[in-house]
Amino acid sequence: MTSAPPPLDSPRPRASDPLMIVVGIVTIVAPIVAVLAKLPSFGWLMLIVIVWGFLVWIPGYAVLIIAVARGMLRSRGAMRVGARRTRSIIWALLTSIGIVVLGLTLVDGGDTRESVQSTLTIMLGSPTSPSAAHALSETIGWVAAVAWLTGYVGLIVEWIVAAEIARRAQPAAPRVAPPQIG
Repeated sequence: MTSAPPPLDSPRPRASDPLMIVVGIVTIVAPIVAVLAKLPSFGWLMLIVIVWGFLVWIPGYAVLIIAVARGMLRSRGAMRVGARRTRSIIWALLTSIGIVVLGLTLVDGGDTRESVQSTLTIMLGSPTSPSAAHALSETIGWVAAVAWLTGYVGLIVEWIVAAEIARRAQPAAPRVAPPQIG
């Protein structure tokens, strides 16, 4: 006899939650997709991002993977409970969509006016900058950057708070006296 899954507002995590699994995997894969989306318009800015990657981006990505794996992908993940589940999904989708859109719209440059492009401006066929396509791409890129960072910070804070609440809810281990010698 199988029991029905707990309701969304239950204090217990749902053991099987396909939506959380899909959103978690999308959140982990989205930064890689963003880098791949940026490749057609690779320039000096992307080179700087790669150099900074070892100091900022790679550790940030590692924290994202840990938060998603421990909070969303585990069957007893702390972010699978009640309203935290909904907020976690929103934060994860916001950061995922934001980073992919940023990868498409980040205007990058080189040594000539023709090399100042984003993947979006290349797709729109805008040969040189400045142009309306470049202004649109830059505006969308700024909005995407804000969405990405807001979603990222929200997701990490949500995971930290959820993990602390889950830790405090667990019963304390019994204390055992040290052995008596002598």
